[in-house]
Amino acid sequence: MIPTFLLATLLAVQPAGPFGNWTLDSAPDLPKVIEEATASMNFITRPIARSRLNKTNEVYPTVRIGREAGTISIQYGQRQPQHMPADGSTVPWTREDGEKFLISARAEQDDLVQTYKAEDGERTNVFHVDPASRILTLKVTVTSPRLPRPVSYAITYR
Repeated sequence: MIPTFLLATLLAVQPAGPFGNWTLDSAPDLPKVIEEATASMNFITRPIARSRLNKTNEVYPTVRIGREAGTISIQYGQRQPQHMPADGSTVPWTREDGEKFLISARAEQDDLVQTYKAEDGERTNVFHVDPASRILTLKVTVTSPRLPRPVSYAITYR
């Protein structure tokens, strides 16, 4: 049994909100989610949409979320961290393959909301930590005028 003073100390050092290092716990079958979301598209646009969505929706084994001096940084797996102003203003960001986005991050109550805007659509990541279990849920929503409906799914991290 952990002494009360030690438990209080351990809880005090837990970062508030989603800040910290997280390891994958569970994820949906993303190709299936994407297939279902694009099923009603015509046979010409459906494979293009599925390819694009599969490319831009990856399950990463780790996520690192940090904040310092008015900046929020998010690192997915071994990719380079993305640095955004903590006030929610957008900044340009270029992915490793050269595609350009406007990205932003802002605190919204107990959640952290990150947004990617591209010329063909938008992705919103909402990071929420359950205070009791300390499980991070990443809720993803991808929208585009070209999609018949949003693509939505959730990934959990510990």
